[in-house]
Amino acid sequence: MKPTEVIKLLNLQLNDVEGGYFANTYPLPPTDNPPCSAIYYFLDDTRCSIMHKVTSDMLYHFYEGHPVEMLLLYPKGYNPSSEVYTFSNDLAKGGKPMKVIPGGTWLGSRVKSKDSWSLMGVSMAPPFNPKEYFLGDRDTLIKEYPEHKKLITDLTNP
Repeated sequence: MKPTEVIKLLNLQLNDVEGGYFANTYPLPPTDNPPCSAIYYFLDDTRCSIMHKVTSDMLYHFYEGHPVEMLLLYPKGYNPSSEVYTFSNDLAKGGKPMKVIPGGTWLGSRVKSKDSWSLMGVSMAPPFNPKEYFLGDRDTLIKEYPEHKKLITDLTNP
């Protein structure tokens, strides 16, 4: 399928803050105080998901498409303190289709191939709260995680 077909089929909306496209999948219809939330998340090679964090734990699922590279910068006290994770259904090449990401982790991602796209899902518990959503500052993240300077630069706004 072409990216435009996936976007239309799943009624995805541009995420002009973070990058990529998304559609809420749970709860439907929106309700007060749901136990969790879930979205489709779509990336193509024209944009990345810039570094951001939320306070809730997240469960990322890889559904279809080309591998996605995700930089994870864990909160203080985690070992390892960071990780570059590849989402893919190609287990033989080291890809994995799911990842639990603890709340407070900085993350950003991109499709690894040109002319490609990926469809993922994100579940959160407690549910997504825009008041607990933060965008990463390039200089601050590089200072804290200098070993990932190039990838942080690629996954943040100037």
